[in-house]
Amino acid sequence: MPRHALDVATLVVWLTTEALGAFMVRSWISRGGIRAARQRRAGSDEMSLPVLAGHASLNAAGLLCWIVFLAAAAKPAAWLAIALMAPAIGLGISTVTIWTPYPGPRERAPAPVTMLAEQEIKCALDDQARTAQLVDEFLARNLAPPAPGSPSWHLRPLVPAGHGVLAVATFSLAVLSAVAAG
Repeated sequence: MPRHALDVATLVVWLTTEALGAFMVRSWISRGGIRAARQRRAGSDEMSLPVLAGHASLNAAGLLCWIVFLAAAAKPAAWLAIALMAPAIGLGISTVTIWTPYPGPRERAPAPVTMLAEQEIKCALDDQARTAQLVDEFLARNLAPPAPGSPSWHLRPLVPAGHGVLAVATFSLAVLSAVAAG
């Protein structure tokens, strides 16, 4: 791959990473994230607005440096972009640890499983009607369709995972491109 193609590929991957990040922020804002962040108490496990703003700002500044590198062939701008990207990735990892699952209300803990006493199980197994009732209750509870509005499987976790993978790819491509530039 020619050097210039590597530079442009880095830009494309970087822009894709930024687009996924913008999508996540838009989703977070639409779910009341800013309001919640402003009202959050110290020590809570909700998103920190300064951390998110720092992450986005460092990435945007790095992207601007990368564009300067492409437009003016200014090698120091490429290394500055990489230097800005490194702490941005660190802040991104911090947001992932706080923001899992990606933005939305935390899932409620599952209802506690009712444990039967050993004696009750033995009695139920001796009584065929009681055994059938327990099996029916178990199957109904575990095979019931999900509640309306809560999909059984969703792609939400793939968005931040894809964003992270693309961020690492962007960093790797940027380093390779800067090294190739001399």
